[in-house]
Amino acid sequence: MKKFLFLFFIILIVAGIAAKFILFDYVYSKGKRVGNLTKISQKGKVLKTWEGTLDEGFGEQLTFFFSVKDDAVAQELFNLENKKVVLFYNEHLMGWPRETKYDIVSWKQQDEKPTANASQLENQQKAIDRAEKTLFCSFLGTLASDADLYTKVKKHVENSNLFLFKKYEMCNNQE
Repeated sequence: MKKFLFLFFIILIVAGIAAKFILFDYVYSKGKRVGNLTKISQKGKVLKTWEGTLDEGFGEQLTFFFSVKDDAVAQELFNLENKKVVLFYNEHLMGWPRETKYDIVSWKQQDEKPTANASQLENQQKAIDRAEKTLFCSFLGTLASDADLYTKVKKHVENSNLFLFKKYEMCNNQE
């Protein structure tokens, strides 16, 4: 009887450890979420946990509730409230002692503005220069109907603003 009771307690302990691993530690899903970090706080009376909210858009269905086990990650996120972030998470079957089953394992800050590469910036600058030249040359074209006024304006610009005079000359020379 003692042998049976001892074996029963051993099986119960092993089953408890296995159940704890399967329910609370086993990761059955990994993923990432992008949005504005709206809240992160430490909660609990006995077992303190970090709980947070990520706003992925408008409405209750686009709010992602998460937990953070790692205090270092939680402190970093705490300093990023109201910033756009990418959160990488592990999903567990149950979340105890956390409030959610989503555990944040890492994060990165999302760039607000997409960055342009050098060729895109060069193309944009060429387009701006071409538009600038077109507008300036169109303005000068309105003076062409009065040759005397055109000559006076050209002489005045040449004497007072060399930069504008070079633009003036550029209008007369087609690329």
